[in-house]
Amino acid sequence: MRLVRVLLGTAAVAAIGACGGGGDSSGPSGGSGFTARIDGVAWEALPISIAANPVNAIPGALLITGAESNGNTSKAITLSLYNVTGPGTYALGVSSTVYGGIGQVGDAGQSWITDNIGTAGTVTITTLTTSRIVGSFEFTAVPGLQNTVGGDRVVTNGRFDLPFGGALTPVPANIGSSVTANLGGATYIAWTVVGLLQDHLGGAGFQFSSTTKDHGVSILLSGVTQPGTYTLSNTGAIRLVSAGHNGGDANHCCWGGGNTGNDVGSITITSITADRVKGTLTATLQPVPNKPATTPLVITDASFDVGIP
Repeated sequence: MRLVRVLLGTAAVAAIGACGGGGDSSGPSGGSGFTARIDGVAWEALPISIAANPVNAIPGALLITGAESNGNTSKAITLSLYNVTGPGTYALGVSSTVYGGIGQVGDAGQSWITDNIGTAGTVTITTLTTSRIVGSFEFTAVPGLQNTVGGDRVVTNGRFDLPFGGALTPVPANIGSSVTANLGGATYIAWTVVGLLQDHLGGAGFQFSSTTKDHGVSILLSGVTQPGTYTLSNTGAIRLVSAGHNGGDANHCCWGGGNTGNDVGSITITSITADRVKGTLTATLQPVPNKPATTPLVITDASFDVGIP
């Protein structure tokens, strides 16, 4: 995961100032084909600065970057995506284990990047061929590690209609995941996901763990090898849902996991193969003893699509 992000970041730095994709970068309105608003101010990349290309050898990875020049300084936007399989909407603020990527803003030597929260923004790709990419984007980026300016950068009304530099590296059947849910009224999109086709003792079953910087959702199913609906239980066949992020406050830690015996809900497996498990879940989880949470957590609209490495 870290290697992929480093590779994409390196590519982003190299791409700024490069002419991308080959051919004319003009968009349908005669502009550069890469525009947005940054903190409400119109931004348009110079055609010579634009790069829109696949990242070789990384499954489904692509990079779109461009810069606007203002005298002796420039303001750049970079979109780094991974596990892209075609047109669709992809989350920003996620790791390389998830379908999506990161958004970045560079301004006068300072950088801002989407935080590891899964809900920092989205990219919607409407056209993706070996020669053209079209779509839209929006995101909020927080200061990078070496940023001395502070504050967030809010990017809205992002659009791209650009030549694309070739074919994406195919995404294997077991690569890329997605976990989404409503946690007590708040939208949850996992930043990173790890799945295993076994239970906690190494026997038959399925489990995944997903997190963001301040929350998490995990499930554990013992003995489950086929589609079906499984009621939560912490006795006999173990079927558990856990939520929260250790070290978090009462809104983020911690619930479930069979610690109270009073959790209710079910997990529905809609598809299970050696490469991937898909399904949904609903649950009301009780607070874990000696943790900050004091009231139950209701999980609704939860779905998972987890690759098995």
